[in-house]
Amino acid sequence: MTETAIQFVPKVQRGAVVLGGEPHVVHCHYYNHFLQTSIEDAADLYPVEEVLVWTAQEIAHSLFRTLFAEKGAQDVALRKQIVEETFRTCGYGSVKLASISAEGGEVHTPYEHYAYTYAATFPPRPKGKRGVAYFSQGYLAGAIEAIYDLPLGSVGSEQTACLTQGDPVVSWRFFRLDKPLPLRPSPGEGAWEEGQLHQPSGTRVPMAAIRDAVLGLPLTPDPETGLIEAFGVVLTRLPGNYYTLISERHLARMEKAFGPEVRPLVLDMLIESGHVCAFNTLGGIMQSAEWDAVVRPYLDTPEDWMYGIAAVLPAIGWGMVQCYKPPTPTACEVGLTNWYETTALASLPGEERHLDHSPFARGLFAGIMALVYQAGIHQQRLTFDGQLYRSLFQEGRAYEGEFVQSRLRQEGPDRVRLTRK
Repeated sequence: MTETAIQFVPKVQRGAVVLGGEPHVVHCHYYNHFLQTSIEDAADLYPVEEVLVWTAQEIAHSLFRTLFAEKGAQDVALRKQIVEETFRTCGYGSVKLASISAEGGEVHTPYEHYAYTYAATFPPRPKGKRGVAYFSQGYLAGAIEAIYDLPLGSVGSEQTACLTQGDPVVSWRFFRLDKPLPLRPSPGEGAWEEGQLHQPSGTRVPMAAIRDAVLGLPLTPDPETGLIEAFGVVLTRLPGNYYTLISERHLARMEKAFGPEVRPLVLDMLIESGHVCAFNTLGGIMQSAEWDAVVRPYLDTPEDWMYGIAAVLPAIGWGMVQCYKPPTPTACEVGLTNWYETTALASLPGEERHLDHSPFARGLFAGIMALVYQAGIHQQRLTFDGQLYRSLFQEGRAYEGEFVQSRLRQEGPDRVRLTRK
């Protein structure tokens, strides 16, 4: 294995996948854009770059300091190669850092996940809006700090061009700051939990065998673009702490601006992000060739589809899921061990935490129930278009998710109840 080779480390007792001390999770471009755009919509209310860019900078600084230490990488040129290879391996696109110095510089690329998939999927952005590559902007700023052993927050950044604005490339400018940004280190692996992947009785679905098979699937980026196309979507392996912290910090900023009455609105948006993820990422997985080869041979009942997707989740870094009783078309109750959002949040001081559960998980598992019991994904091939999404979630949600126990409220292990409305 070369010095620049990037290897994720499965933590099977946690349902986590770690790189450079950071849990990484698989998500698709639809979820990435929904969550980012929902936060970006608040740009007139608070400076959203302080959430979307600064959070990525914190995480990348911690990640690459750890990764360089693990690899014994002292040489600047080698460190740059490791950052470039990590960027590509994780599906963020393709960048070259040769022109970057300790004082900063510019980076240009025609391939960046957020910009490329936005331009290919959605209508052009209105004139005057900035580019969409917030994550990569912060990620590269934090990486530059780590490359040159600079303190966290000492590098500033701005996006200067974007595919969504009709430019042929995405561009960022990086520069040293006289006054450091008020950033804090990433929570890293967080307040992690360990457990065993539950094997339900009365089913042929081999939970551990499916998890291990999915762990072995090569989610390989295109060698030119650095983008990962699989399951009918474009995937990334982003640090789970990024999703968690931008959700937490967005809620905090909104409550500071409007008071507690805005809380239900923000939580509903985060629940909706779970629906988007269930529909696009997990729906794509459940209709993929990989699913047909690895999982579908064991599926006899609709409930088996619930077990099958639960076996996939720890392999993509989300944590472990246990159905306490066999699911039914009207109800299901699941336990979550080391769920990546609550694991990160549990490591934060309680007085600084605004989320007391994972609204994303509420929407996600409600979405899985809707795909199986309302859309009948176990019976037919579905067309994942806007019409189907509206019928499942926007014209009256069929299922509701509720945290009946939350480790963030010191009530015991995370436990989510799904009920048909």
